[in-house]
Amino acid sequence: MPVTKDLPQKSSNVAMPDISIPDTTRSANWMRCKDGRPICRPYTSLSAVFVADGKYPFYVKKKADGGLIKTSPFYYTLVNDKGPHDALYNNLFLHPFNRDTTNIAVTGFTDWADPKSPSFYCYELSAGIFGLFTDDEVPTNILPDKDSDEWDSTLNAVYFSAIDFGVDLNADTNVIVFISNNKWKHAEDNNPKRGPEYNLPAPDGKHSDSPCEQGPVSKKVLFNALEAKNILLIGLLTSKIYSEYKNFFNSAKTPGNYRMLEITGTDATAAARVTPLIMPIIRERVCTCKVQYEFALVIDSTQTFIEKFRTSRPAQKESYLDKAMPKITFIVDKILKEDPSAKLHLTTFGDYPTDVNNNANATYCYRYELTTSNGATFLAAVKNVDSTYGGKDDYESSLTALLYTATEPKIKWSPKRTKHLVKIIAVASDTFWKSYSDKPSKAGPEYEYPEGPTGGYGDCSHRPPRTNNVLETLAKEDFHLLPIIYGWISSDNWNNTFQGFRGMKDKYYMESEAAPSSFGSLSMAINRWANETCNG
Repeated sequence: MPVTKDLPQKSSNVAMPDISIPDTTRSANWMRCKDGRPICRPYTSLSAVFVADGKYPFYVKKKADGGLIKTSPFYYTLVNDKGPHDALYNNLFLHPFNRDTTNIAVTGFTDWADPKSPSFYCYELSAGIFGLFTDDEVPTNILPDKDSDEWDSTLNAVYFSAIDFGVDLNADTNVIVFISNNKWKHAEDNNPKRGPEYNLPAPDGKHSDSPCEQGPVSKKVLFNALEAKNILLIGLLTSKIYSEYKNFFNSAKTPGNYRMLEITGTDATAAARVTPLIMPIIRERVCTCKVQYEFALVIDSTQTFIEKFRTSRPAQKESYLDKAMPKITFIVDKILKEDPSAKLHLTTFGDYPTDVNNNANATYCYRYELTTSNGATFLAAVKNVDSTYGGKDDYESSLTALLYTATEPKIKWSPKRTKHLVKIIAVASDTFWKSYSDKPSKAGPEYEYPEGPTGGYGDCSHRPPRTNNVLETLAKEDFHLLPIIYGWISSDNWNNTFQGFRGMKDKYYMESEAAPSSFGSLSMAINRWANETCNG
C-alpha cells in the first residue's frame, strides 16, 4: 500500500485501548530466577523444614550486643540473602508462583533437659512459615558450659518435624534438612550413659503436644514417619560424626531419599557452603520436567511496518519493527534461557503480488527466511528484514503466512503430543489479514486463484485460505500464538477472531502494544503453557 515516509499509513494505527491481562510485575527480571539457573518445572508445591542444632559450636556466645552475628556467625550467614530461604523461595520457582507453592519451616533441638542442663529442649518449632527469613526464626540459643554426654535428640527432632501439625509437610515434595554435631540418641543406640529419657514412653508415630515427654525414637518408627510422606532427608553433619552416621539410613525402604553430607566447620564460611551443597539435591528431586521449545516469528515486511516514521517526538523516527524488537528479544531470550537448543525460525510476508495492487514485482505473500538456535543471529536477521510494498489495499497476507509457517517443510515441526514440547508462533504486523472467509466487495485477483491444500502448505499462486481452516490447523497441531499487533482496530480484529474460536482458547496471548510493558504477563502466559505440557 502507498507510503508517506513521515507517518504510518494504515488508518487503524491510532491509540488503542488496553486489552492486556493486568501486568502485576514491576520489571521483566521479576519473572526470572535470580541466580540465572534454568526455570524449575513443573510448578509443584514444596515444603522444607530446617532442623537446627541450638548448641555450641553453632552458637559461640550466650548473649551478645549486636545480635546473631556475634552469637552465631553460622546461623547469621544461613539467614542472609544468599541462604537457603532465598534459594528455595526466589530461585527455584518463578514469581508469583512460588508464593503459593513454597513453604519453609524451622525447628530446633538440643537434648532432653536434666538437672545439670534445665534449659535443654529435645524439640521445638521455631517457625511454621517463612523459616530462616530473619534472625527471629533460628532455634533457641543454648550454650551450656559443658555438654554432659555429647549425645543429642537429633533424630527425635527430625521425627517430630515430620509429624508436627504446625509443620506443613503435605506438599508434592517434602524436604527436611537437619544440622548435627553430636551423636544421635535413638532406641537402639549404644550410648554408654543412658539417662532417664530412655525410660520415657517411646514415640509411636502419633502427634504429641509434649514431645519431650517421650523417649528416643526407634529407627522403625522414624523411618515409617519419613517414608509415609516420601520425605527427602538431607543431613548436614560435622566431621566429628559424619563417618559414623553417613550410612545410617541405608537400611531404609527407599535409601535414595536420604543424603548425608559432611560440613567441614560451624562458622560463617561453612554456613555459606550450605546452599550450594543442598540445592542441587533439592532441584534434582523437584525439577523433573525439561521443556523443549520450537519457536517461529512471522514478520510483516511491508513498508508501513518495517520503515521508520516520525513519532510524537518530532526529532525521532522509528518503525513498528523497532517498537516490537524489545518484546521479540524478550521472547527469544526467555526461550533460550530455558532451552538453549531451541530452534528459532523466521518467516516473512508482505501481500499477494498483483498488477491490480501495483505490487506485482515488489512483494510476496510468504517467505521462509532461516532457522537457527543462536539468539544473536536470529535477532540480527529480524532487524534486517527488507521492506516490501504491500500495495494500495488495506489488508495483507498474514493469515496465509501463519498457515504456511505452521506447515513449512523446511521447519520440520515436531509432531503433536511430543513430550514436554511447547510450539509457539509469534506474528508481528500492523494490519489484519486477507481471508477467503471474508471476501471483500472489491476483491483483488488473488481471491480468484485456485484453492490451496486445506490446512496445508501452498504458495502465492493459491488464494487466501479460510480463517477457520487455518485456526483449526493451529489448534490441531497444538500451536500457541503470540500476536504482536499495532493499531487498535487491527488489534481488535485479531483479538476478536481468536476469542471467537473455541479451539484456540488458552492457546494465544495478546496484549496492548500502545504502552510500554515489562512483559510480566507475557512471561506468565509462556510459563503457563510450559507448565501445562509438564503436567499433561
